[in-house]
Amino acid sequence: MSSMRIGGLASGMDIDQLVNDLMKAERMPLQKLQQDQMWLTWQRDAYREANALLFDLDSLAFNSTLTETFKTKSVSSSNEGLVSISAGASAANGVHTIENATVASAASNVSGTISGATKIDPTKSLFEQRALFGNTAFANEETGGIWEKKTFTNADIAVTQEKDTFKLQKGALNVTAGETIEVHDSDGNLLKAYTIVTDPNQTLTENDVYVNANTGDLKFGENLAEGSSIKGKLYEHYYLSFGITTYDSNGNPIEDDPDNPNSRFDFEIDGTTTLNNLMSQISNSKVGVSAFYDTFSDKLSFQRKQTGDLNTSGKEMQFSGSFLTDVLNLDEANETGGTNATFTIDGLTTSRASNTFTISGVTYTLKGNIPAGTKVSVSVQNDTEKAVENIKDFVKKYNELIDKMNGMLREERYRSYKPLTEDQKKDMSDNEIELWEERAKSGLLRNDSILSSAISGMRSAFYSVIETNDDFKHLSEIGITTTSNYLEGGKLQINESKLRQAMSDSPDAVQKLFSNSATGDSRGILNRVRDSIKDTMGRIEEKAGKSTHTLQQYSMGRRLDDMNDRITRFEDRMIQVEDRYWRQFTAMEQAINRMNSQSMYLSQQFSGGM
Repeated sequence: MSSMRIGGLASGMDIDQLVNDLMKAERMPLQKLQQDQMWLTWQRDAYREANALLFDLDSLAFNSTLTETFKTKSVSSSNEGLVSISAGASAANGVHTIENATVASAASNVSGTISGATKIDPTKSLFEQRALFGNTAFANEETGGIWEKKTFTNADIAVTQEKDTFKLQKGALNVTAGETIEVHDSDGNLLKAYTIVTDPNQTLTENDVYVNANTGDLKFGENLAEGSSIKGKLYEHYYLSFGITTYDSNGNPIEDDPDNPNSRFDFEIDGTTTLNNLMSQISNSKVGVSAFYDTFSDKLSFQRKQTGDLNTSGKEMQFSGSFLTDVLNLDEANETGGTNATFTIDGLTTSRASNTFTISGVTYTLKGNIPAGTKVSVSVQNDTEKAVENIKDFVKKYNELIDKMNGMLREERYRSYKPLTEDQKKDMSDNEIELWEERAKSGLLRNDSILSSAISGMRSAFYSVIETNDDFKHLSEIGITTTSNYLEGGKLQINESKLRQAMSDSPDAVQKLFSNSATGDSRGILNRVRDSIKDTMGRIEEKAGKSTHTLQQYSMGRRLDDMNDRITRFEDRMIQVEDRYWRQFTAMEQAINRMNSQSMYLSQQFSGGM
């Protein structure tokens, strides 16, 4: 760009306006290129819209090929309060009778009371309340008792602010008064060794640290400096271990570790665990037991989550470890329940571990005992209405697609309505812009070969004869035909009574007609439609891509990318052209200015000589 522009002072011309007018003419090819780029972008988006419509129809077609679409069952029970049922596609139609039923029960066990004179608090740690349990041995921490000891190394504790209280990683500690805890500076140098105090009533000196053995809390006799650290050391802490043996539906023990030779589910808790925590841990584990503590009765309740007699040779819940048997007073002899459901179905007396069971594709749920002399009848029939509704939904979706795609193919294109430039929009109202662009976007896919081929392919699939060696070979035989109005472009219509009759008489044949997965002449109609859709979607993606593609991944994108480059080069050239115009007009102004100066000089000379 020229370093100086002279705007018509000498010539009296409006150079700015002249240059703007000249540049408008120069930019006309650029405007045409930008409009072509915008139109191509609109067309690409229209292709993608068509692809989205095809995708929706393909998804519905896939769902419609599923067996459940054609073999949905309707079920009923003469007494839903006693027996409810559901049926899968494989279930045979028929009526079944259930009588003499006793529901399955889950094994349960209630402990004896667990507290001594003072009831324990289920929200406080077991170790802290060890002396409150009825079993006095629980308060004994000596080796060989109920409590076990394990060592751990507490990590260094960083002092992030000046204070005197901290906490170790674990509680329920075995600590000895007189031992020391070291505090180091930021470089790891020893600052001080504090003497451990275990008596909470002892007055602390600046050289002491109180360790709460129950909780792991630390309190120093003085504030520790920010930036220092409490050196980690080896501690002993108390823990409890026990096991519960339960059985799965196959009668095998449920194990926490497949390599566990004990064939049980093992638990380990530290002394900071509360009774409520323990009950939750058991209930949330895979051992299959719901456990809770009742503060009023001071007893525990354990109940299997599965019903049935799963361990035919013994108890459903077996307890290992003196913590469960001696401290929590759980006795296997007190177990109740754990019985199978027994019933007579269609004259056959049998049993199941669960109250919900499946026989020949029909799932039964026993909700209560059925006394002698009472019978519950259940019925399984084809749900013709459900199947018909599914087919109607697909036909409706297909017709909507045909409407929209035919609209795209027949839409008028108004070639005189070009995409608006930003400069053109400045002189128009929002309503004018909207109306203009509505015309400009019309006919983006008029007579498009890909969409025409898509409609033709789907129409051909619906017209096809399907060689399934069954009752039906063509859609018209089950009441589905094309409309008589050729302008509707092959939309489908349904004779519902004929379709219902076909579904009632031969649901398997209707299913094959629609969804047979074989290739060749026996391929089902919906699978043929899906084949046509996939082919069309592939062609559209190759041409118009999808939102996740880069411009170089589809043909229209490569054209758009090329247009971007051409527009950039053109805009660069426009800068040079504008600069050239300004240099020319500036030179003209300078020349006129020199001429004016010379003319004035000569005029002065002539005036002076007279």
